[in-house]
Amino acid sequence: MIKLIAIGNRFMKDDGIAIKVAENLVDKLKGLNIEVIIGETDCQNCFYLLKQDDYVLIIDAIYTGSEPGSIHPLKLEEAVAQSSGASMQHDMSIIELMKLYKSKFKGYLIGVEIAELGFGDKLSPVLNEKYQQICLDVERTINKIILEETNYA
Repeated sequence: MIKLIAIGNRFMKDDGIAIKVAENLVDKLKGLNIEVIIGETDCQNCFYLLKQDDYVLIIDAIYTGSEPGSIHPLKLEEAVAQSSGASMQHDMSIIELMKLYKSKFKGYLIGVEIAELGFGDKLSPVLNEKYQQICLDVERTINKIILEETNYA
């Protein structure tokens, strides 16, 4: 089964972008037989909801210094191999749990470049202005991944 996990804190401005995008796309994703899990900051629970044969898509806010709103897909095996969660805000991210338990999930981390972190339940003006395009870009990225990488298409 394909599972999409949205990670973030909806009360820390742009850190909630993954949740907002997943909620916006939930009906389309369910139509593709993708189970959507709104994990928020409970990465441990999300990790334990996975089965070894699941194809995992994780969407999260990241900061790499790129254009805010840009999408950065990265194979999970590459994300797990990278150094400890430098670009992800959450203490024990789902990627760190995969490292800890030596999990071999197939899938992708889909990072959405942020503009601002801070207290607030609204996106920064930059991401808010680009929100519809971000949703479209994430949807296209997911469709491309499913088409090219899985046997579920």
